[in-house]
Parts: sequence; C-alpha cells; structure tokens
Amino acid sequence: MKKNKKLILIAVVAVIAIGLYFSFVSPKKSIDISKGQISKVETMAQLCAIDIYSEVPILDTINNKVMFAVQKQKGSVSFDLENMQMDSDGDTVKIVLSPEIVNLYEATEDNSWEVIDTKAIGSMSMLKSDKLTIEEENAIKANIKENSKKLLYHNGTIERARAEGARNLQTLMEKVYKKPVKVTDPTPKGAHYDEYK
Repeated sequence: MKKNKKLILIAVVAVIAIGLYFSFVSPKKSIDISKGQISKVETMAQLCAIDIYSEVPILDTINNKVMFAVQKQKGSVSFDLENMQMDSDGDTVKIVLSPEIVNLYEATEDNSWEVIDTKAIGSMSMLKSDKLTIEEENAIKANIKENSKKLLYHNGTIERARAEGARNLQTLMEKVYKKPVKVTDPTPKGAHYDEYK
C-alpha cells in the first residue's frame, strides 16, 4: 500500500515538473497591438435608381482552351447627389443628372460561379489538359465585369436607370425644396456609353 502511494506521489510530482518545464521553456507568443487610424473618410450621398441581379452565361477562350460557365451577378446603378449641378431659377429648381455609378460584382451566394465545361482546342488539343488553371480562370473572370457593363449599356438597362433616377430625383427634391423641380439628363444613354461601344 505504501509502495502504491509512493508511485502515485512520484507520478504527480513528475507531471507537475514536466508542466512547469514546458511553461517556462516554450516561447511565449506575444501580440503587438497599436492604435488604429483612419487615413481617409469619404461620404457620398447616392440615389440608387435600380438594383441589378443577373445570371450571365460566359463563353471564352484562353491558351487554346474554351470554357463555358455561368456567373450570378449583383450590383446597382446610382447617382451622386452631392455633386449634381443645381440652379434655382425663379420658382423652379433646375438639376442636371450626374454620371451614373455602376457597381457590379459576382454574387456571394452559393453557386455564384459555376463552370459547366472546359475543353482544349486546336491542333495539339489531344496533348493538353481540358482543365483550366486557377490563373486562366481568373483571367477570364477579369473580362466578365467589363463585358457585363457593356451589355448593361447596350441592352438599355443604364438608359432605364437614368430615366428612373431622374424621376426619383425630381420627386425627392420637390419634397425637399417645396417647389417645382426640373431634372435634365444630358446623357440619356449613359455618361459612359461611348466607353462601351
């Protein structure tokens, strides 16, 4: 019985000694925390004319490989209220609609990016892998945003957003100024339409 107590006591002392050894010997990790600072704050009052949600089919080639995929996109078309040209002429407020701000992103929900098929093409296609590398896939994705914006200008979405924005702005400003408001749009097809011809 005494022998068992001695063994238990020795085991307990050994465990404590090992624990103390590792607590003093192992390096302590420290975390340095410094004060955060804000380098620039910008506030912009925006009037959102429309929200965008679409599923875009993608057919593109890179490095003699073709890919077919579908991307779900979300975004909006809005207008900067702070920098609009305003003029009070008699009893009417005249406003010039500012250039549209088009924000377009890949949606964050599940299956927002789905590759349907990939295939190597060309004379040496039998020797190449059909699968795209991550770099090739990202290169194709980089073109999607610009192509999708171009489509928004050409299918009339931006034109409809500008018309809706002008109506909403007129209603809003008539409530603010309590007098008639006339909103003119110098670029009804879009301020950036020529960039996406």
